[in-house]
Formats: sequence, structure tokens, C-alpha cells
Amino acid sequence: MPACAFDTLKAADALIAAGIDSTHARAITETMRDAVTEGVATKADIARINGRLDAMQWVLGFLAAMQILMAGRLFGAF
Repeated sequence: MPACAFDTLKAADALIAAGIDSTHARAITETMRDAVTEGVATKADIARINGRLDAMQWVLGFLAAMQILMAGRLFGAF
């Protein structure tokens, strides 16, 4: 399901009403739909990115904790 709403039937009907052949109107409408929805992020894309960001947050937290511990050992705090 495209992330962007585009009523292809309404667009095709408008083109047909303007005098364009129905076969051509459908082809034009499908091309317009593909152009409008191409490259649009879906809910699945956003969920995958959020999962990666959550994992990266844990890794960065771990690395920060390790740096604090190493600095503490280096300067004799621990």
C-alpha cells in the first residue's frame, strides 16, 4: 500500500472527461501514481530505521560507559 494517497480512478475519470482515451488515461494515471509514490518511506521502512537507532543507542551508551571506566582507571579514580 502506497504511503501517499492518490485516487487513480478519480484522476483517470477526470482525464476521460477531458476527452482523453480511457486506455491513455489509465496509463497516464498509473505513471502519475508511480511518480508520486516513488521513494516515499513506508511504515515498515520507518520501523526498521527506529530499530537500528535503538540498537545504536545501546552501543553508544556501552561505549561511553567503557570510556568513563577507562578514564577512571587511567587517572586512578577506580
